Amino acid sequence: MNLLHRHKEIVKPMATDLGSVRLRSLVVAAVLGVSMLGLVWRAYQVAVVRHEHFADLGNRQQLRTYRVRASRGDIVDRNYIALAVTDRMHKVVLNPRLIAAQGATEAVYETVMGLFPGEDPAYIRDELSRDKAYRMLRMRLDDAQARTIRDAKLPGVRLEPTPHRVYPRKLLASQVLGRVSAEGSGNLGIEYGLDEFLKGRDAMSPAYFARGQKLLVDGHPDPSVSRGHTVVLSLDSALQAMAEEEINTLVQNWTPVSASVLVLDPRNGEVLAMASRPTFDPNHKIDDIDQTVNYAVNRAFEPGSTMKAITVAAALEQGVIRRDESFFCENGRWQYTDKHAIRDTKPLEWLSIAEILAVSSNICTTKIYDRLRRRNLDKWVRRFHFGERPAIELPGATPGKVDDEEKWSDIQGANISFGQGMSASPLQVASAFAVLANGGTYNAPTVVRAVLDHDGNEVPLDRPEPERLIRTATANTVLEMLEQVVHSKKGTGKNARIDGYRVAGKTSTAQKASKSGGYAEDEYFASFVGAVPAKDPRVVILVSVDNPVGGHYGNEVAAPTFARLAQRVMLHLGVPRDDGSRPTPDPLLLMTNNTKLVDGFAPIGDVEPELPGTRPISVDGGLPDFTGLSLVEALDAAEGAGVELLAQGTGIAVMQDVPPGPMEQGTHAVTVFFEPPA
Repeated sequence: MNLLHRHKEIVKPMATDLGSVRLRSLVVAAVLGVSMLGLVWRAYQVAVVRHEHFADLGNRQQLRTYRVRASRGDIVDRNYIALAVTDRMHKVVLNPRLIAAQGATEAVYETVMGLFPGEDPAYIRDELSRDKAYRMLRMRLDDAQARTIRDAKLPGVRLEPTPHRVYPRKLLASQVLGRVSAEGSGNLGIEYGLDEFLKGRDAMSPAYFARGQKLLVDGHPDPSVSRGHTVVLSLDSALQAMAEEEINTLVQNWTPVSASVLVLDPRNGEVLAMASRPTFDPNHKIDDIDQTVNYAVNRAFEPGSTMKAITVAAALEQGVIRRDESFFCENGRWQYTDKHAIRDTKPLEWLSIAEILAVSSNICTTKIYDRLRRRNLDKWVRRFHFGERPAIELPGATPGKVDDEEKWSDIQGANISFGQGMSASPLQVASAFAVLANGGTYNAPTVVRAVLDHDGNEVPLDRPEPERLIRTATANTVLEMLEQVVHSKKGTGKNARIDGYRVAGKTSTAQKASKSGGYAEDEYFASFVGAVPAKDPRVVILVSVDNPVGGHYGNEVAAPTFARLAQRVMLHLGVPRDDGSRPTPDPLLLMTNNTKLVDGFAPIGDVEPELPGTRPISVDGGLPDFTGLSLVEALDAAEGAGVELLAQGTGIAVMQDVPPGPMEQGTHAVTVFFEPPA
């Protein structure tokens, strides 16, 4: 009891009076107030006084740079039809260490081999056995395959997007387009020549990263920032497809070592079509490096008799001959020097200059050269840009070879006057011939019409200015003479004739140089170059054939291909005939030769028309399918079908209100909707 009593005396009861309560409340409030002031002060220090310091500290911990990978720009033709585009695919990335630790090696192996049964099993096993945390497999996956990988949820396996270059027209213009390397950089054709414009640039965007997630500061960056420019080629896909078809026929008929076809607009130097054989599909592995050679640009040959037109033009411009002169052709053989005799294929006597070109006399051309003299010939040959690299955007363009005049032998000047003893590419020959077709003005050849940035604005390009080489009167005179090559009885180019148009052209049958010296007896370059229509040329077409089997004359081997292609080109371009009438396209033929639509356009039924010559005829009479046609082509097709076309918009036809096929009773009009190329 004493202890309890003593304890009660020690522990005094808590004061319960009002004054004590107020005192305690004030103490607690004071403590809380001081604490809040401290927090406010600290917040002020962090948010205001030392804001930059702490913001920088936070950014260093969480803010990272998000890389927007460069995307390669598209290559399109002059009508904005896609020829090379970049698709997004996926690659499998493995973490072999994690896979092994999770015991998932066999599951990963079976999944990958199930998706790629043709892949080397040893390669997959080797990758899985590596003691690494990062291994990217070489195979590309499409979206369906990528979905299979994601659904499997395999440990240590993830996907990384990877750009994949696609050439939707396959073989079409493959040597012009080129291809890209495994690293995504151009290594052939325009892909290489304009790589700086096409490749784009990696872009950086800030993002906060936390717990493996990223939050973009400024939203997702615009992909166009890192996208390469769009290259608009001068090629016309329809004409290119025609050239490809005709060169295929030529190769089947003559089995040459190589061949090339060029279609050039002489008014501006634009290449409308350029095809070579052999060829390749840039979507697939190349079997032979020779497949990638653009023989129209990268290889030179002796131009042969096509040079006679240049010699005559130079002599007329120099004033050393008159257009009404005649020359004696020595009955087929002329002992030009003590060691060298010049021969013609036939014994000939007196010929006018037009007849010299028509029958292709070496002897009389040499006599014209004697008037011109070697120094002047050298000047004119170089003035026509032989012996220099053409200013074209394609890599590897050969300059050909023209020896310095001081090094010419006593016979070399004569040889050069009729196209021997020098070399030039088909492109150089076509460009020189285009001077005659363009009133004496030289336009540097080009395959690029424009380069557009991501806003659609043209990027300035350094282009050579047009250059007047000879007077218009001289060019017209020579062009008129060259009509005799095709249209006279004596002419060597009769097989180049086409219905409705006169052709000015020149054949060539040039012996190939022998490796042991001199010329091979049974190896030839056969070619034909011509301008059509002769009175006002719209195109210059050159067909060159290296060592054909079963024939070797230019008129026999090359001229028929020229004629077939030129006839189709005139129809496609709608060039008036010599009598003033216009070719009337057959609506069914137009549908057969329709071009593919620009990427993004959706024709009826989501069926994309094929390239010229590959699209089957879908209707038998009735209303044509207008999708993919230009306004002019659509109007012609409607006229041929006997209906009125009501056009909405401009550009390329993308839809029609009446479906193609048999027309219902009373159908007199069809509304066709057009959209400009994207």
